[in-house]
Amino acid sequence: MLVTVRDGVAVRVAPNPAHPVTGKHLCAKVNRYLERVYSPSRVMTPLRRLGPKGEGRFERLSWEAAVDEIAERWEAIAVREGAAAILPYSYCGSMGVLSGLGTMEALFRRLGASDLERTICGGQRLGLTRLVGEMTNDPQSLLEAKLIVAWGYNPVSSSIHTWEIVRAARRRGARLIVVDPYRSRTAQQADAHIAIYPGTDGALALGMLHLILQEGLEDADYVTRYTSGLEELRAHVAAWPPERTAEVTGIEALEVVALARDYATTKPAGILPGVGMQRAYGAGSALRAIQCLPALTGQWRHAAGGIAFAHSFEALRARRLTRTPECPPPPRQLNMLQLGRHLTDPNLRPALRALYVWNSNPALIAPDQRSVIAGLRRDDLFTVVHDQFMTDTARYADIVLPATTMLEQADLTMSWGFNYIQRSEQVIPPIGESKPNSEVARLLAARLGFDEALFQMSDADLLDEALRESPAERAGARRALETQGFVRIEPVKGCTPFAQGGFPSESGRFEFASKAFGRSGLGELPQYLPPAEEPSDHHPLRLLTLKRHHSLNSSYGGSAVLTRAEPQPLVEMHPDDAVARGIEPGERVRVFNDRGSLEYPVSVSRKVKRGTVAAPFGHWGVPGVNVLTSDRLGDIGHGATLCDVAVEVERVASAAARS
Repeated sequence: MLVTVRDGVAVRVAPNPAHPVTGKHLCAKVNRYLERVYSPSRVMTPLRRLGPKGEGRFERLSWEAAVDEIAERWEAIAVREGAAAILPYSYCGSMGVLSGLGTMEALFRRLGASDLERTICGGQRLGLTRLVGEMTNDPQSLLEAKLIVAWGYNPVSSSIHTWEIVRAARRRGARLIVVDPYRSRTAQQADAHIAIYPGTDGALALGMLHLILQEGLEDADYVTRYTSGLEELRAHVAAWPPERTAEVTGIEALEVVALARDYATTKPAGILPGVGMQRAYGAGSALRAIQCLPALTGQWRHAAGGIAFAHSFEALRARRLTRTPECPPPPRQLNMLQLGRHLTDPNLRPALRALYVWNSNPALIAPDQRSVIAGLRRDDLFTVVHDQFMTDTARYADIVLPATTMLEQADLTMSWGFNYIQRSEQVIPPIGESKPNSEVARLLAARLGFDEALFQMSDADLLDEALRESPAERAGARRALETQGFVRIEPVKGCTPFAQGGFPSESGRFEFASKAFGRSGLGELPQYLPPAEEPSDHHPLRLLTLKRHHSLNSSYGGSAVLTRAEPQPLVEMHPDDAVARGIEPGERVRVFNDRGSLEYPVSVSRKVKRGTVAAPFGHWGVPGVNVLTSDRLGDIGHGATLCDVAVEVERVASAAARS
């Protein structure tokens, strides 16, 4: 992104035409980024709470006083109950090396605080990768595909530059199939939309494997040369004929057959798996079943076959910044998905007494929102939030610290969806008294008496340290970052990583029956694990928690571009389900289950399947959809189960009359 600055003020953002991916345009969110930078709602100074938590009344505080108070409270907690009573909480509100985990993570490790397990996004994929290794190729290679399967992925809204590659492939004759419970903007433009029930992706993949083997559509030569365990797989998927697959997934048997045939007979065919499909209890097993598809059909022979996923995260791990030799082992690990449970559990020892939040908004994004809010209201919990805005979480803080935006600090960032890393320069001074995470870490470390070299480095030195000995540095990133500001990190084994086997297994083959996968405790072959929460008499509808076109999770939840486009959240409901409940379009409805309820106007729409309702995610200042979601962890990698939710819907008038 290029920024035009006049007299110290940023006046324009534009795409960098030199960049091969983002050179033509920015996305709808970032295109209006200056509204964020110069928003009158920015937190400009440190603030201390006045009045009850959640009321949102604060007084101005100096940085010196804020740092002193934070350090004093932490030191007292550490002496009284142990530093494990302190919990850092962050995620991808910023994906920079310094503005992400960076030295803030090192500070909490040095302090001896509890460790946060960050698995809310893609936890199952990461868990699967730890078991069986990475098996993906470069998303830019999809340009040469003849068939693209976007599986639980809506790139029109969440990765517009991936969509540009898909569009370019389609202009060359490629077909697009979208597997998604919701008729998203991407699904509306696809050649075929496979609208399965939420959380049934594994059943669909097993059904495809059955059909491919039944009709002899596998690549026999590739399977013989580069795989093992075919007969075990054949016996295993025999239980998944099209009819059973259709019954479980909620689609027609002919759709299962057509998808399997299209995928097996079109070369090359690439799969684009999204995070959406990974928010179900059985997502890890489903991903393993999907991994079997390109190995069985020999799609890995082609650069555009296989499974497309980017690795810039690994290329810029920057672990050198997140710990020092003096850091003690973490006393315990608490999962971010279960924050409400941790804050309200009377048996947790030591109980959490301090919470420090940056790059996240747990009051809105964490499941079981009712428990999260109850925990944040605790008078004996000392909460600090470092953010650019008064988020839902910041309203419950004891101290709020003002944070910089990406225009106000230098950083190294990884791409979401592509194999690039970027160097972003500071182009304007910090707004108000805002400070980056790296500076806050230095201030707190100095006040706590931590004198390690890491906490005394300048930002320039930290960025240099981040590159040292990293995969990005070994790829020659430093010179490219200095000359053009970005560099492409190529896949380690080239464009066709598994064309001749070489899979990350002991045998080098793709093992359909995998001892490594068996270490998950789920068996050596991928199973179908149904959603942990199925429809019942009391809660007969499946709930989809949707990302919105004009927002980025919670990060843009209060932005003008979102509130103008979607002034209020709506519940989407199939016409048949609405009629059965006497619900008219535009009426206010109550969506509820045993965890909580919310009230939104209803939109009657065929974008959702019969038996499914959809509610948006990410709006600030309104009851969030996470009042309905569970903090249950998934099958592998402790990932989220945010789409394993059963609810009922009723007219607000009916609910009032009954009460």
